[in-house]
Amino acid sequence: MRPFRFRASVVLDLRRKEEDAARQRLVQAQNALDQAEARARTARQAAADAAGASAAAQNAGAEGWRLGWHQSWIRRQRLEVDACRTVTAASAATVDRATASVGVAHQRRRVLERLRDRAWHRHQLETVRHESREMNTAANLRYLTHAAGGEATNDDD
Repeated sequence: MRPFRFRASVVLDLRRKEEDAARQRLVQAQNALDQAEARARTARQAAADAAGASAAAQNAGAEGWRLGWHQSWIRRQRLEVDACRTVTAASAATVDRATASVGVAHQRRRVLERLRDRAWHRHQLETVRHESREMNTAANLRYLTHAAGGEATNDDD
């Protein structure tokens, strides 16, 4: 009986590599999302600090031009917050796509692994059947030799 050989083992190896690459892309996307969220938190905090500074300047009786400068600064900070939200949303969408990609790659790998397992199981069954046939053939030959009046090889010692 020939040893077990899964013909699609090369494809299975490729699928494993694809899944590993998809997992790496997911990690990179998750890291990018974490960084975008950190930048968004920083921008929100900067906008809150700018509003606080503007309120403090108004309470202190600052000049008109200074209050105008604070309003411009606050507007700039809010634009930065909006830009960070956009980047964070895009990063979250990338993470979602990468997660789906990992799922598909995992499913494709598992399909081939199940095929390999079934082929291995069939091979094991065929091996047992082959051994049983060989043993039956040997027993039949021994019986026929003994029944024909020939000498038994191992039983007469």
